Amino acid sequence: MTIREKIHNFFEAPDTIAAKAVQFVIVLLILFSVAFVVIEQWYGAYFLAHKSFFQITEHSILAAFTVEYILRLSTAPIKWKFAVKPLNLIDFVAVFPNYLEFLLPIFINTTELRVLRLIRLLRFSRILRAFKLFRYGEFFKRVLRYRGTILEAITPILLLVISIKGGVWILEHHDRWIQDPSLGDLFAIIGFALGIILSQKISSTYDKFLEVETTIVRLSSTLTSLGEILDRTPNRNGRKACQTWARDFLLLLKDPGANNHDIYRANMSLYQAIRSDENVPGDLHMTWLSITNDATFCLSKKARLTPRAYDLLLQQATVLYLVLIALFIPGLTGMISVFIAAYILYGMYYLTQDLDSIVGGEYQLINIDISELEQIASEPREDV
Repeated sequence: MTIREKIHNFFEAPDTIAAKAVQFVIVLLILFSVAFVVIEQWYGAYFLAHKSFFQITEHSILAAFTVEYILRLSTAPIKWKFAVKPLNLIDFVAVFPNYLEFLLPIFINTTELRVLRLIRLLRFSRILRAFKLFRYGEFFKRVLRYRGTILEAITPILLLVISIKGGVWILEHHDRWIQDPSLGDLFAIIGFALGIILSQKISSTYDKFLEVETTIVRLSSTLTSLGEILDRTPNRNGRKACQTWARDFLLLLKDPGANNHDIYRANMSLYQAIRSDENVPGDLHMTWLSITNDATFCLSKKARLTPRAYDLLLQQATVLYLVLIALFIPGLTGMISVFIAAYILYGMYYLTQDLDSIVGGEYQLINIDISELEQIASEPREDV
């Protein structure tokens, strides 16, 4: 691959850490650039007080965008096709007016009123750089992912407490609600204690999660080995027997309401497959025993969830705490506190729920990897 192709792929198909880091920096520069326009237009006094800083930063950002555009254009396989693409046109329009602003005073008397208005318009056109963000849609999809995340799980409680806080905020604004800033210290202590309790539950459920995951890995390996050994015997029924057992086991593991004692029938079917041939080594009986013990361990851990009363207490205490914050921590501080506390504390609660269920939690946030067992349970491979 030539240097030209490497540069082209660096910007157009970023798949390395360095390329993704550059993408991130460009996104930050876009946001800073738009923020500078807003500050200049609506906070003129502040802009003038720090004019030199803003100008140096603005020129640096423009230089970075220019270099980026030139590199991408110069390394494009077909330049005219590159130039007319909508996203690339946006990049050009986001940069070009800034150079007009610099060059205009050289050719035109900038003391005229119309020219001054044109310069102001060109300056405001910098906000077009915001459209460059469309190029980084995939970047934002990764950063701002919503589906299948904690944020999706806690959205109902977030909307509830933010709505409560919004109503209270209106009452506070009209001096119709209690405003006692000293309550903040009390709620901080309560929140800290609640966080410790939730973290302890996460620790215990995570230990259980790791134990089962380790057992599943060992079970998959043992089952694969057993199938291969049995396939070398005259009956050649090893993979089929292991496939049937794995399928039955997975059904029990995924079904929260399944009777775990049903694994006994699957165990006995696998045992019969081992005993059906006199040439089977005796130590395979120990292998079978290891498989059945691991299966029993996993199914028993699946059934042993956190006691319902304790779990309900944690949930109710978390919700009550969030509502109290919304009611009694005033102003913007209260709104920010509600959002952060809901995200962290209620998010921790939902994480423990999914960890506790091992497989098939309510929001499928965390599940044990059972892909190897699912592969064994699928159609057996054909012999070569």
